[in-house]
Amino acid sequence: MKRIPFILWAFLLSLSACIRPELHIPGQDIVVEEPILEAELDVVVDMETDWSVDWQYDWDATDDAIWGGIGYDEPKGYQVRRYFTGKEPDAPHTDVEAFAITETKFSRHFEFGYYDILFWSDIDSPDGTQVLVINEGLETVTATTTGTRGMVRSFSKMAGVRSAEDEPGVIGLKNQPEIFYAAYPENIYISHNLEDYDYDPARDVYSAKIETQMRPLVYIYLIQIVLQNNDGIIKGINGNAAMSGMASGTCLNTGHTNDEPSTVYFNIRLKHNRLFNDEPCDIIGGKFTTFGLCDMEPQTRAGSQYNGSREDLNNYLFFDLIFSNDGVTTFSVDVTDQLQSQSHGGVVTVVIDCDKLQTPETPVTNAGSLFVPSVEDYEEVYWELEL
Repeated sequence: MKRIPFILWAFLLSLSACIRPELHIPGQDIVVEEPILEAELDVVVDMETDWSVDWQYDWDATDDAIWGGIGYDEPKGYQVRRYFTGKEPDAPHTDVEAFAITETKFSRHFEFGYYDILFWSDIDSPDGTQVLVINEGLETVTATTTGTRGMVRSFSKMAGVRSAEDEPGVIGLKNQPEIFYAAYPENIYISHNLEDYDYDPARDVYSAKIETQMRPLVYIYLIQIVLQNNDGIIKGINGNAAMSGMASGTCLNTGHTNDEPSTVYFNIRLKHNRLFNDEPCDIIGGKFTTFGLCDMEPQTRAGSQYNGSREDLNNYLFFDLIFSNDGVTTFSVDVTDQLQSQSHGGVVTVVIDCDKLQTPETPVTNAGSLFVPSVEDYEEVYWELEL
C-alpha cells in the first residue's frame, strides 16, 4: 500500500515592532527612554491537510460528536512569556513577564538588549476538563498530561508499562493531550541604532519584523482497522484501543519530545459495509492525539521524517474484538514503521483477514478486555498479529 505522508497545518508568526520615539537623530545627542513595541501575531494557514488519500473509514456526525473534527482548529488566544536576557545573545533568562492575549497583537515597553519570547495557544477542552499540564521553568516550559486509571494489570504488561506491586493503579498510561501550538523566537535584539529598523513614512514610525513558525505540538492520528471476509465472525467491539511507545511530554521551547514512553488510550467505532481498495469490508476507526514519538524533533517544512534515537522502542496498537460466540480477544499489532514514516500525525491502517482468525472455543467473560475497573489478574486471551 502506498503511503502518503500526512501534512500538518503550519502557522506563520510575525511580530511587527513599532518604535517611538526615534532612537537616534543624526547630529543630535538625545536620551532615549525604553521604546514601546507593538507586536502583532499574524496566524496564517500555510499548508492544508488532506485526509482523503488513505482514509477509508470516512467521518460522519456521530464521529464528530465522539471525537470532534479531524483537523486542526485555529487558536483562540495565547499565553505569552517574555524573557529578558540582557546585553548578550543566548544568555540565561534573568526575568520573565507572563501575560495572556485574546487578540493577535499586544504592546509592551522593551529595554534595550536581547529577548526571548515564548507563545503557546490557549487550550480548548470541549468538556471543560483539561488534561494537558503545563510545567513552567525560567529556562524551559514543558507539557505532560494526567494519567489514565482503571486499566487491567495484564494489559499493562502487554504494553510494556511499569506497574508497582503495591500501587492499585497503573503507571505510564496517559490521557490524550489537547491540541495546542507554540512558537519561540529567540535573541530578539532591541537596538539603539535606527539602521536596524525600517522607516514607515505614512505612520512616521520605525519598525522591525521577526518571523518564526508557530507549530502544533500535539499531533492527530487516525486509526482504521479493516476487517476483510468478516461474514459475522467478528460481531462487534467494546470501543477500547491503545497505542504504546508514545512520548509522555514535550518541550514548548524546542518542540522536542521527551524520552519517557507512555501508552495512550482512545476509543474506536465499528462501521459495516464499507469499501477498502474497492472490496467490501467492515472498518473499525478512531482518532487519538499525542505529543508524538519519543525523542522526536518538531515538524518542519522539510517534512516529518522521524529523527529520534529510540530505535529500541516499538509502537503497538492494542484493540479488542468480540467474536460471534461472545468471546473477547485482545490483539496487538506492531505499527512502528507506519508511525515513524508519519511521525507528526497521519493515517495508520491495519488489515485483518477474518477467515484466518481463530474463534475462542468458549466465551470468556472480560478476557482480554483492555479497560475494566478491576486490576485483578486473570488469564487473558492475547494474540499478536504478524501483518
